[in-house]
Amino acid sequence: MIPMDLFLIGAPMFLGGAFLVGFLMRTWKEISFARSVRAYRSVHERLTERLAAKRILRFPGIRLVPSTRHWAFAELFTLLVFLAVVSGDRSASGLAKATAAAAGLGFGVAWISLRGAAREALQSVRRDLPVACFLFSLLLESGMGPSSALQETSGAIPDGSLARELKELVRSRSLGVPRGESIERSRLRVPVEDYRLFLNHVIQGERLGIGLSRSMRELSAKMLESQGHRAETIAQQAAVKMLFPLVFFIFPAVFLIILSPVILGLWDRIGG
Repeated sequence: MIPMDLFLIGAPMFLGGAFLVGFLMRTWKEISFARSVRAYRSVHERLTERLAAKRILRFPGIRLVPSTRHWAFAELFTLLVFLAVVSGDRSASGLAKATAAAAGLGFGVAWISLRGAAREALQSVRRDLPVACFLFSLLLESGMGPSSALQETSGAIPDGSLARELKELVRSRSLGVPRGESIERSRLRVPVEDYRLFLNHVIQGERLGIGLSRSMRELSAKMLESQGHRAETIAQQAAVKMLFPLVFFIFPAVFLIILSPVILGLWDRIGG
């Protein structure tokens, strides 16, 4: 590349970059960085909610996922794919192909990442729910009201999907949202049968005035028992899943190590 070409290409890029940096600096002075991050998070949370409402992201538990990190990773991956494809073909057709490939792969990465995060969120709810029921029953027995006990339970259990959902339930009640509406929203966000049973017990205890602490303790015991059954089922399935690698990978290697002296001895005799 001759100096004239370098000047003709580098000067416009330098001027454009300088104008872009100046514009961003003026924008960030007017809008704080923390506010920009909150706006970015709000936009992506609304996007996730809209895609879930339109059944595009139709896997259960998607509303429990803080989706900002997953969208940011997918957008970064999209940018890298776009730059990689465009660097090989700078024509108009190459630009169109790069845009299509980057958009498709980026959405695929976001889909896979959000689906895995939603699955982990549901598993976290199932894992923490028995402990939350037991703590809730203890707080009720100590004389707390259901709302105060629910708030204390959300702060006492490990930070995760269930804790965030209980805090959202308490916050919606404190904002004046009707009890039935807030519980119905929570029921839609958490498609777990045990959690729906938990909400049903809370509703029945508040409406009918029955012994909520005792029913919560019994529900916690049933959940722990069902978790034990699920663990036994997974343990029984582990032997079947280990059969394929044992037969096709481990056993041949073991037999080869054990029988290798015999095989080498026979080879030497045959060769001799």
